[in-house]
Amino acid sequence: MDIREPIILVTGGSGGIGREIVRSLVLSGFSVWNLDQVRPESPVLQETFREIDLAEPPFVLERSLTKILSEISEQGEIYGLVHSAGFGGPYHSITDVSFEEWQNIFRVNLDSLFLITKQILPKFKTNVFGRIIAIASSLSIVGSKNSVAYAASKHGMVGFIKSIADEWGEFGVTANCISPGYVNTSMGVQEDQVTGHKNLIIQKTPVRRIAEPSEIARVVNFLIQKESGYITGSNWTVDGGITAI
Repeated sequence: MDIREPIILVTGGSGGIGREIVRSLVLSGFSVWNLDQVRPESPVLQETFREIDLAEPPFVLERSLTKILSEISEQGEIYGLVHSAGFGGPYHSITDVSFEEWQNIFRVNLDSLFLITKQILPKFKTNVFGRIIAIASSLSIVGSKNSVAYAASKHGMVGFIKSIADEWGEFGVTANCISPGYVNTSMGVQEDQVTGHKNLIIQKTPVRRIAEPSEIARVVNFLIQKESGYITGSNWTVDGGITAI
């Protein structure tokens, strides 16, 4: 169906993968609301920024989201959600992970996805249309020492998305994950935490390089389109083959 002023919510749209996702969606003709803690250095046309901390306690975050969604309803209709925000925490053993750190990782990566999705699904049902895309990780497929909390949250994300796909598919809603491997961002390379990590990963990756953020954004742009309506409940790996070997 035609949606009045289609708007896409992008969490974490100010840096790394999220920035390329915002640019790509705007170039495709969408209006984008960027929900992030940091204002983008170079905003693009058709981008609206709203500051938000996805690690806030749930009752605080819910209030913030309700306010933002009310603003959006005055401008147009929510066409889709791209949950790109992510937090990995320090690179260390599970025995060194505090419960506070564990909670923060899950709040940003998974709890906020739950809270946003819960609020927008009734709007999707009314429109008989909606797109949900969650940026997971290659660690949603495999485990990794020293990244236990992060990997656990990303595995949970995939289960959440698959379940939403099953529960809401009859209302025109699709839900998919994209699982990048190592991407050329400050969070993706982890060179600041593990010396020589980038070269080690390149040698383990069949295509012998790491990804550029634009390569992830192109998959988002494909899945967000109306024409991709028969794709749901999937987890698209964009990892240079690292989880296939």
